[in-house]
Amino acid sequence: MAALLMFVAFSVIGGFLIAGIALPVATVAGSAATGSAELFEDLPDDLANPRLPQQSNIYARDGETLLATFYSQNRVVVPLEEISPWMQRAVVAIEDKRFWEHNGVDGEGLASAAYRNLTTPENPGASTLTQQLVKNTLLQAALNEDDEVARETALAEATEVSMARKIREWRLALAFEENLNAQLGTECTGEDPAVDCGKEEVLQQYLNIAQFGSNIYGVEAAAQYYFSKPAKELTALEAATIAGITQNPTRWDPTRTFEGEDGVVTNYENTEVRRDNVLGEMYEQGMITRAEFDEWEAIPVDETLNVSQPKFSCAAAEDAPFFCDYVTKVIRFDEVFNSDGDSGYDLLLTGGLKIVTTLDVKKQRIANQELRNTLPIDDPSGFAMAMVALDPETGEVLAMAQNREFDPAAEAENSTSINYAVDRQMGGSRGFSPGSTFKPIILAEWLNTGHSLRQFVSGAKREWEGDDWTASCLGDGPLYSGTWEPGNVGGTGAGQMSVLQATANSVNTAYVAMSSQLDLCDIGSMAERLGYERADGQPYEPVPSSVLGSQNASPLAMAEVIQTFANEGIRCEPRAILSITQPDGTEVPVPQEDCRQAIDAEVANGVTYAMQEVMTSGSGQWTQLDGRPSAGKTGTSQQNAHTWFAGFTPQLASVFWLGHPDRDVPQQDMTIGGRYEAYFYGSTLAAPTWEAFMERSLEGAEVLDFPDVSSDMLDGVPVRVPDLRGRTESSARFVANEAGFVFRVSEQRVFSNQYEAGTVAAQSPRSGSTMTPGGTMTVYIATDSYPNWWYNWPDGWDRSEAPDDYWGSTWPPAEFESNPPSGWERQCTGNDPFNEDTNEPCPGFDEDGDRIDEDDDEDNGGGNGNGNGNGRGDDDDD
Repeated sequence: MAALLMFVAFSVIGGFLIAGIALPVATVAGSAATGSAELFEDLPDDLANPRLPQQSNIYARDGETLLATFYSQNRVVVPLEEISPWMQRAVVAIEDKRFWEHNGVDGEGLASAAYRNLTTPENPGASTLTQQLVKNTLLQAALNEDDEVARETALAEATEVSMARKIREWRLALAFEENLNAQLGTECTGEDPAVDCGKEEVLQQYLNIAQFGSNIYGVEAAAQYYFSKPAKELTALEAATIAGITQNPTRWDPTRTFEGEDGVVTNYENTEVRRDNVLGEMYEQGMITRAEFDEWEAIPVDETLNVSQPKFSCAAAEDAPFFCDYVTKVIRFDEVFNSDGDSGYDLLLTGGLKIVTTLDVKKQRIANQELRNTLPIDDPSGFAMAMVALDPETGEVLAMAQNREFDPAAEAENSTSINYAVDRQMGGSRGFSPGSTFKPIILAEWLNTGHSLRQFVSGAKREWEGDDWTASCLGDGPLYSGTWEPGNVGGTGAGQMSVLQATANSVNTAYVAMSSQLDLCDIGSMAERLGYERADGQPYEPVPSSVLGSQNASPLAMAEVIQTFANEGIRCEPRAILSITQPDGTEVPVPQEDCRQAIDAEVANGVTYAMQEVMTSGSGQWTQLDGRPSAGKTGTSQQNAHTWFAGFTPQLASVFWLGHPDRDVPQQDMTIGGRYEAYFYGSTLAAPTWEAFMERSLEGAEVLDFPDVSSDMLDGVPVRVPDLRGRTESSARFVANEAGFVFRVSEQRVFSNQYEAGTVAAQSPRSGSTMTPGGTMTVYIATDSYPNWWYNWPDGWDRSEAPDDYWGSTWPPAEFESNPPSGWERQCTGNDPFNEDTNEPCPGFDEDGDRIDEDDDEDNGGGNGNGNGNGRGDDDDD
């Protein structure tokens, strides 16, 4: 009966071989006939040019510090010379002992397998390494299909359980080896560890495609995972362990755990049985000695393992998981990686890329430490902190951190999948109100429109109406109905001050007054030019409240803004990737440095000068860096919900944010980071954390100065002096401040019947003259009471007519100079082009105040008064 069954079995096999593929009888005996590629079928492209998914690695800027690994299949393709000879021998011993003798299909092995299937309970396979390679390659090609329908069809064909599929694999295996032999030859010298024959090429490809554990492919990834070493360093014992796994990667994986009678059990014993089988085959085939077999068999598997879990995904990036996530978003969304329709993220998972980023590991670790020093990860307040640091000259992201653990599932305590440092599209939130860190943007537009730093503005608290504002892009009409009355800390107003003072002390009311003199749409355009954008992706809204930083932004956006100031007006797009290299050394295009002049250097340097004042005399003075110039700006949003500090030196720009990540929670009357405060501001926690980071990060760096500020930015250009006469004191102050001048009220009152008592009767300088913003306008308030001298006329003087020689050395009194009776106006002096009472040109000057004849100085009058008159009135009224 056994003989009959054998006869039937071999008849069936032979029938398939002869009828199905016309295979010569010699193949069944062990060696294939030549010309198989021509006899059976051409090799598909997938076999001729296999495309294997490989792991990609993300590194810091040093190209050595590994941040994270990505893969769809954990594989690193290596050449044969980088695979231990023991690994090569072990896999041949257990998988295909006649590998070096057959030509792709082992006829003797087929017969032996059939016999054992029919005569024993065993169910051995008969696939050669070449057949397994063909099968795995076709399966991988199916998985590589982009079209879902094509992929499902190819997978069904590659995994079909049928004799037809098996016959096709035989045919392809024969053709495959024949093709390789034609290219590389059949003589394997053994002297060169590199591939120099067809068989070695088969072995090389097999060792790179085979599965050696759960999602572990190829011997390099297996060696790194199980033994924390490259494949070229594997010992015979280690090689035997790995080679035994591939038959059933789930069953033989030594790190697999399962529920046993006594709880969770690790798969050591099963793996050890399989490993010893491999060692036994190696001994039977003369690869190792009996003594070696006995020695190695006695060693428990768990004593040989040195497992290294791959740093798979950003969750395993210990130093910079959120930066890592940002890099993956750049690869996913940047058009450089998606321009040809392919997915950049697919390339990350399969391309075997070496990605070198801009991350400075030293600065990143400092940021991690300082954030958690200020606000521990488990702080009871529930608040969070995040930061970004940029290289001002290039826009390269040097550090990106937050005091949370990165967990894509956001299940672990004190973890999140949201990167608070970036905007929503790049994995962040909807952003946070930047508060006063927005003010440098307004200051840039202020200087850009011809205003200056020493120009004075009013910080008085007042009600603003909708028609007080200009927003040219929104059309005509008031922006809102009703009134808006912004205040400062404590809801107060402030006096008049220079723009420098308003910036240093972050005075809201002064900046609102400045913004009222600007076009809100132009402020929005300036913000966009500097790199500011809303974190939710919506366009900037040109509304008055926006000037106080009411529209949410990310720390990265604010860092881009201050980078532009630090770089003398040259804005650089944030850059996270320096280079990407494929396994064959080919460079993958990456986003290049993108820097352009966004604003004039003169304007940028003016803003920087003002931000230095913040550090030397304003809200940041307690966090000025030791021994090096710095510029910065505190920020506190409405109700203290979010606090910020943004600052820079010429070499480093960084922004720190603190707030509740999920909703606006006032930082008032509470404890944060172990510190109780009634009110938290940008200077409370964010600024000291910035200082600590910057001090440590810049340790040993050269001390550099900022560029000088120009006189135009400091003092501006002379402007016309407004006419304040007839205005109330508050109205005159507003007009003078809006023109950029300091407003001063003289204690001296001026009698006037032309201007109502209590209004401005006279001013200095006169209206229509020019003066640099920041200069002082002095006004004299009208009174309806005669001055004292009115009742003390010299004897014989007619009050209605001045004598020719009235201007003497003893009379009139001092107040007469600024308030003579009508008709007694002061005469021109040699240095005054206009009569300050009549506004008429003095002799020798034209209507523009230009001197007509330089030699006529002596004829230009003889008075020496320097006050303004109260204007001329009719003699009868005097």
